[in-house]
Amino acid sequence: MVATLSEIDALRQNVSVTAIALHPNSEKLLIGSVDGTVQCLHLNDHPNEVVFELQLDSKILDLGWTAEGIVILDEINGLHAYTSEGDASWSAKLEAGGAKLMIGDHIIVLDGIGTLRRYALDGRETESKQHDVRSFEAISDGVVLVMENQTVVRTNNRFEIEFQRPQRGEIGEDIVAIGSGKGNQWYVAREGHALVPGEEEALEIELYEGDNLLSREEIKGRVKASISDESSHYLGLDNGELISMREGIPETLHRFSYPVQCIDRSGDTLLIGTWFYIYGLNVRSNEIVWQIEHKGMIEGVQSDATERFVFFGDDQNDWTGAEPVGVCSLNQQTVDVDESFLQLWFEEDVVEVETNPEVVYRNVDDYTGLLSEDEQQSLQEDGSGLDVSLDSLADAMNEELKPNSVNADDESIDDLFHQLQQDADQLIPPKAYAGENQTISTNGERTAVVVLDGTLSSDPQERIKSWSWLDSTGLEISTDSKLKVKLSPGIHQFELRIFDVDGGMTTDSVQITIVSSGS
Repeated sequence: MVATLSEIDALRQNVSVTAIALHPNSEKLLIGSVDGTVQCLHLNDHPNEVVFELQLDSKILDLGWTAEGIVILDEINGLHAYTSEGDASWSAKLEAGGAKLMIGDHIIVLDGIGTLRRYALDGRETESKQHDVRSFEAISDGVVLVMENQTVVRTNNRFEIEFQRPQRGEIGEDIVAIGSGKGNQWYVAREGHALVPGEEEALEIELYEGDNLLSREEIKGRVKASISDESSHYLGLDNGELISMREGIPETLHRFSYPVQCIDRSGDTLLIGTWFYIYGLNVRSNEIVWQIEHKGMIEGVQSDATERFVFFGDDQNDWTGAEPVGVCSLNQQTVDVDESFLQLWFEEDVVEVETNPEVVYRNVDDYTGLLSEDEQQSLQEDGSGLDVSLDSLADAMNEELKPNSVNADDESIDDLFHQLQQDADQLIPPKAYAGENQTISTNGERTAVVVLDGTLSSDPQERIKSWSWLDSTGLEISTDSKLKVKLSPGIHQFELRIFDVDGGMTTDSVQITIVSSGS
């Protein structure tokens, strides 16, 4: 049993999500997608109201809210600004396309060839520029840049260099991450190079305030995510560690099994995204108090002033549909559930397939219950006329045909039947193939991810119209030809049903046995 937050809304998507932006207090959410679509939703409505929808020309890299509306960065064209109602305000073409966006009192954008630019919120570009920039992060009193030659510099808000960090290492180093720390502090995470693999210098984090180096400490992983405020600073590492920087000393709070991809904070709760899960960690007790599972590997999480948080992810499988965006509130009691119930919020509505022969093959005389109200009314109004038409048809069928009324040529009829017989002989129906039975080890994990693949089903004439995967209870779990399922140890059976264009059906089944690594 695990503790979780049970009330989670699933915002279904047609294509993969690449960026989100939750407004801090207006209950509005922006969702950017790989196809250039941007949606603005009002989360307080049921169902969530689409305030507006935009269509850009390329993948959405990032987006965010400003005091005057929204700003969007796409992969090919650059910056686009709109009002909070979705009306176009201004745009800035970036010839090299966009790379990274940061929004505050002004807009900072990095293009595809390493040029850093600064824009006012009304779209005016300032003269401030920096070239050969690999990455950047905004800090309390300026910007920290990683240059193409691996040097780190701190600039003011006009991109004027005020401090350059001395490089370290006999043959150079790799700057893993930069960012802001608590208060006015900022950090550099670095790794030394080596001529011989395995002899690299230790991974280290350096803490600065202004131009002063406060501390340099060894850490056990590369920094993947961080969050800070006036009094605290948390880092997530690629070895799964969550650490807190206290007086410049890293303290391990928790060790996860997978890299920490993202962190956010809402009140006393740290929201930590790792693998397929969002974990809630209480910063007072340093304990995990709940967890949520997502359909995709977590890529981002954001919270607002009402303790609502939004998260998204991608399972990196082109054969499955787009993963939903999750919306949840911390203002609810946790519940203890079996781990298998963590997936219920994002599962598609399932259809129970009736397998009782007495029900499937029953005679149904009254079909009016299957009609809409308009169809039932039409049937009542035209019922008498229908009876007359049917009686006339029956009388006509019972009449004896006169010999001279048959004008068809016998040879033509024989040719027609012969052609029909040839067509019937050439019809090759599809045949379902659910794959071979498999036995899979969990490799030390609590579950295993298995691919159910029906794409090798025989369909020489391309007659397949739809697919249906059913579990052992008869519930439909997918209408895709190929999908991923996460299974716990045990024996699992699945049935693949294929329907052709003529309404025919063919089935096949597969058995998946999941064994724990210690079995």
